[in-house]
Amino acid sequence: MGEQPLGTLVSEFLEQGKHLLRAEFTLARTEMRSEAKKAAAGGGMLAAGGVVLFLGAMALVAFLVIALAEVMPLWGSALLVTVLLLAAGAGIAMVGAKRLKAVHAPRKTIQTLKEDSQWASTTMRSAKSQMHGHA
Repeated sequence: MGEQPLGTLVSEFLEQGKHLLRAEFTLARTEMRSEAKKAAAGGGMLAAGGVVLFLGAMALVAFLVIALAEVMPLWGSALLVTVLLLAAGAGIAMVGAKRLKAVHAPRKTIQTLKEDSQWASTTMRSAKSQMHGHA
């Protein structure tokens, strides 16, 4: 390989760096959109679980406690309804939490940024050694 002037090397380095940054931003944007959709779905499930717990506590508790009080003591019907509502809400919240755990950082982008950083360091060391070799 023929030796190129330092100005040409720096110019090529900067041009390649621009292309690389554009590609990295495109990759990051694509990954973040995908992960944001997963996060929204998981967050929606958590919110739905919270709404079910709240509405259940407000509307169903009174009705169910009164209805069950016809066949068991009032305290027993209140306890049964409470346990059932808490179990349903916890189940929905666990599904939402599981979906949120499936959301990951942009791994591909992080890996390529590490590789690009190594490439840039190697290129700069090479350019410096060429400069010092010609000095």
